[in-house]
Amino acid sequence: MNTNKTVLSIIDRLKPAKQAVKLSALSEIEDNLDRFDDAESDASYLAYELGDQTIEAYEDFKMKYNLDDFVVNGNARDLNEVAEILLNALNELEQKSEELGIDPSDVFSDFYDLKARVDNADQLEKDAREKYREVTDYTGMGNFWN
Repeated sequence: MNTNKTVLSIIDRLKPAKQAVKLSALSEIEDNLDRFDDAESDASYLAYELGDQTIEAYEDFKMKYNLDDFVVNGNARDLNEVAEILLNALNELEQKSEELGIDPSDVFSDFYDLKARVDNADQLEKDAREKYREVTDYTGMGNFWN
């Protein structure tokens, strides 16, 4: 019986320690439960909603503002080439008109307006290319206009 009393005595002495561990664990749970709930909620939202919504919105954005297709299949990259062709033709028209003693606008009514636009084509192409690079750098889209 002495052994039983010793064991019971030890158990009785451990009860306060057991209660302290229990209270400490409960306190830790209570202190962190709200934080866990918030973190779990945010992670769940990211994993099952926000991530997919973000991808969908990005795809919608790319379809609405299809910059790659615009540059690859559009005409902006042809501006300098066609401007050079027009400049040569306008210069020839101007020269022949002068030889005949007439104003080139008498032959082609928009001569001076078109000449100014053609003269500005190089700067316009540079501005378009710079804006394209700005957009692709900002958005992370590929750069197809080298």
